[in-house]
Amino acid sequence: MTPYIDLHTHSTCSDGLLSPAALLALAARRGLAAIALTDHDTVAGLPEALAHGALTGVEVITGIEISSALDGVSLHILGYGIDHGNPGFLAFLDRLQQARHDRNQGILERLQTLGISITGEELTRIAGDQIGRPHFARLLTQKGRAKNTQDAFSRYLKRGCPAFVEHAKPQADEVIRKITGANGLAVLAHPIYSDPTLEKIPALVAQLKDYGLAGLEAIYPTHSKKACRFLHALATRHDLLISGGTDYHGDKRSITPLGGNAKTIRVPLRILQEIKHRLAINAVQADTSKTSCNNGPTECRG
Repeated sequence: MTPYIDLHTHSTCSDGLLSPAALLALAARRGLAAIALTDHDTVAGLPEALAHGALTGVEVITGIEISSALDGVSLHILGYGIDHGNPGFLAFLDRLQQARHDRNQGILERLQTLGISITGEELTRIAGDQIGRPHFARLLTQKGRAKNTQDAFSRYLKRGCPAFVEHAKPQADEVIRKITGANGLAVLAHPIYSDPTLEKIPALVAQLKDYGLAGLEAIYPTHSKKACRFLHALATRHDLLISGGTDYHGDKRSITPLGGNAKTIRVPLRILQEIKHRLAINAVQADTSKTSCNNGPTECRG
């Protein structure tokens, strides 16, 4: 039996419905060889995921998904193999969390002006430490102000709606630099979301490659076969890795089950092996560079 993996998943530490432990238990039941936990702008779930990965026999790849921008285009950047205890990286994430907090306060204030009472305590009860628009949508539904979460976004929360507040995102070059600085690999998530026509993607990827981008998420539930072939060819042209995953948030919030299936997508284990090989090469190069500077000429030591 071919082993499969899922390199794009979310837990209750961001906007998923399952705890990291429950996510690993599900991955084991589905027979997955490995998953990457890629919560939005946080690594809080990784210690629990790693611990339960060891218990279940499912390999856990440290990961994250960070919202960013480039020339007015919204991009999501995945980070794989990151050192989730890196002080500089954690300080960067603290800044992102503060931006999220400021946005949430703005949404609360706008809802108040619409006569809708939602408190921070209510949001914390359903979201935990990281609150996002999906949690506002759930509360709006519970309070009868929307039919469902999709309706809540359409009425209040999406761009152009009365409770929308812009998310202050870091620039893509900084995100890639921070991921690389934490010994990780930066991968562009679901490129088709950035440009459904794919016409601007080649120039975008070339620019991101100059910043240090390591891969493209070519295998994704909403990517057509044509888009997948296009992204594979683009990755080959730029010597970029291929990644893939379901973007799993829980059965009620995902169009594809964890790990996918024969009708949707499947990500083979060799994809992870190639990622780990690149991580190993980078680690050796980093050690060699460090040794050279420690023992080399004065200009290395400045």
